[in-house]
Amino acid sequence: MTKSKSSSERIKKLQKALKAEKQGALLVENPIDLFYLTGMKMSLGHLFVTQTKSRLFVDGRYLVAAEAQSSVPVLEMNQENEIDFLKGSKTLAFDGDRMTYSNFTHFRKVARKAKCKLTSDPDFLKTLRLIKEAGEIRKMKTSAQFAYAAYEYIRKKVRPGISEIELAKQLELYCLKNGAEKMSFEPIIAFGKNTALPHHHPGKTKCKENDIILFDLGVMLDGYASDMTRVDFIGKADSKLRHIYDVNKAAQRLALSKCRPGVALKELDIAARRVMKSAGLEEYFVHSLGHGIGLDVHEFPRIKFDGADRNFKLEAGMAITIEPGLYLPGKGGVRYEDTIVITPKGYMNLYKE
Repeated sequence: MTKSKSSSERIKKLQKALKAEKQGALLVENPIDLFYLTGMKMSLGHLFVTQTKSRLFVDGRYLVAAEAQSSVPVLEMNQENEIDFLKGSKTLAFDGDRMTYSNFTHFRKVARKAKCKLTSDPDFLKTLRLIKEAGEIRKMKTSAQFAYAAYEYIRKKVRPGISEIELAKQLELYCLKNGAEKMSFEPIIAFGKNTALPHHHPGKTKCKENDIILFDLGVMLDGYASDMTRVDFIGKADSKLRHIYDVNKAAQRLALSKCRPGVALKELDIAARRVMKSAGLEEYFVHSLGHGIGLDVHEFPRIKFDGADRNFKLEAGMAITIEPGLYLPGKGGVRYEDTIVITPKGYMNLYKE
């Protein structure tokens, strides 16, 4: 495997951010972040980045592979090497949302001996990964196309008497056989009233004539996640469920029409809710409108009118999902989800209508 040029550029962007924030050094532990910055997939290791240098620390299992593959210089993972590298750095920032207590005690000891102060700052990598490069967008598009093909495959397998779990297993087998690394999350296949449960786990419920079916699925392909949701009606659609489907689809269309650089995330959610409210259905929308997506299926930001990221503005290169849903308890529900990439003048949808 060749060393990643894009990873080297990402390290430079990170160092620029450290300089702007006046941070001495950053500790990176999350395996996804490590892959993003070094090109290495590993279960154990960490990265130190300062404004001028970087080192990847791995144990003996990864040393030879890391020296060949990593875009960052490599050292064996031990306290002496870590202290030596950090000397001269006044601060060491870490992701306090992820670090375990045992790792905290270790790095606190390392920081003390290197005479630098530990500071929690979980935002560096999530904002760095926010804007997708052209190569990342190509990979996400391919992953989305794969997921859509899987949806088209599995919907043809639906017949009265088949169970949710049987379809889910057939879906996963199809994806793995055709080259997916894995599913990006446990797929949701729901029949009838189970569609009113946003995070339903496929079970033994069997498909019936004139049922409503919800498919929520995605795969990991070349390291990048896809995520989509569609609803199908088998036979004659229930009139009330067909109505909420139409309202929900209209809500998604209005939210999508707002997607362009400079628009605050809350405006997308407010737009979708406006359509639902006018139909007297807003109370049945019980989750956020969407989320960021990339190397993880759920990334920063979260799109909700009253969420922590509500005032964050869209930028070209951001990849997000738009997935309004309406759920009538005991009756059934609908969700329609696309993944889009923000462009300089609007957005690009990675899925077919």
